[in-house]
Amino acid sequence: MSWLSLAFRNLLRNARRSITTIAAVALGYAAVNVLGGFATYMFVSIREAYIYDQTNGHVQVWKEGARSYGGSDPGAYLLSEKDFEEIKAFADKDDRVVLAAGMLEVKGNLDHDGVPAFFLSRAMKPSEQEAFYEAATALRARNNSRYEGKPITDDAPFAIGITDGMAENLKLAVGDSVILMAPTVQGQMNALDAEIYQIFDMPAEALNGRLIYMSLEMAHNLYDTGGVTSVRLLLKKGADTDAVVASLKKQFPDQDWEILPWYEVSDLYNRTKKMFDIIFGLVFAIIITIVTMSVVNTIGMAVVERTKEIGTLRAIGLKRPGVVRLFGIESALLGLIGTTLGLLMTVGFSLVVEAVKPLWNPPLTTRAVIWQIKLVPEYLVLSFALLVLFTFLAAIMPARRAAWRGIVDSLGHV
Repeated sequence: MSWLSLAFRNLLRNARRSITTIAAVALGYAAVNVLGGFATYMFVSIREAYIYDQTNGHVQVWKEGARSYGGSDPGAYLLSEKDFEEIKAFADKDDRVVLAAGMLEVKGNLDHDGVPAFFLSRAMKPSEQEAFYEAATALRARNNSRYEGKPITDDAPFAIGITDGMAENLKLAVGDSVILMAPTVQGQMNALDAEIYQIFDMPAEALNGRLIYMSLEMAHNLYDTGGVTSVRLLLKKGADTDAVVASLKKQFPDQDWEILPWYEVSDLYNRTKKMFDIIFGLVFAIIITIVTMSVVNTIGMAVVERTKEIGTLRAIGLKRPGVVRLFGIESALLGLIGTTLGLLMTVGFSLVVEAVKPLWNPPLTTRAVIWQIKLVPEYLVLSFALLVLFTFLAAIMPARRAAWRGIVDSLGHV
């Protein structure tokens, strides 16, 4: 009879205790990986929302010092038209880059029937902005609708979109006319008529009452400039981000630009990831401790109840390492069966969530979005291996204690 067969029969003899331990391992495995899947969903959502929904791109190019500038001069740190064209020429030749979109930050006042309201805008060419939105998959409502109204195209340079918060505050509707006012880069006040084409859903609560969308052409007219605040590069693959940054720095070594990957700009992503890494690590440590103690208890009780059996095995020639091996295999089987059931539970739960599409309101957002569990194969395999290993190691101490007990004492145990 093989070691594996003998160990399996011993588990069946103590079915109730074995089932309890298997359940603890399975639930522990499922809890760790469901939490890991939710944390991964959070990371992916924040990353994709930043890159696509907020049209920040994978790589950003800024004038040196522009990001920290807080003055009132809108033209102080703009990339010139020549700079913009050079970056676009680089993007057109690089197969890794989908597009290089210029973005001009605009601050001013929106006036409707004599009622002014401060606004912020990150103006882009409509077709280029749409390319960002089409690539986004995270933070979506069930109907996947972004706005009420009609699309803004490159042929409608004086069309704007406003947030639902601004529409509510100023009692604005699709089709209303407004006046946009802002100082030009030369310091003179300028004003343009605009028509509301869209009322869009703004995920960020802090910007819901003041952000508007306008085309880059309108922003250029309002600020009387051809420059841009920054250039955002959208890539085919996020994995190419660092390589594209390196290529840009190599091709433009003498330019006074900041060339940054998205993760160096997104403070929210970095803070959230660090927070979830700590939470995930603590939960994993707690669950590993609970599972390990459960296995130690199971094997310890088995050792006490099977002391005479161990003595008999030792009397017929089984060496001390054989006793340790037998209990180690039994414990590893408990871990293997438990983690396998836990894997099935984890996958089943993720499929249920995917089918039901439950909604929740993440922090700092104004809308309910679909909750997801994004399973990571590396996490599943690693936690599987670690739980099996820990359940195996948990049996070593009680098994060694039983193996080193004298044969006569074991046979006479009551």
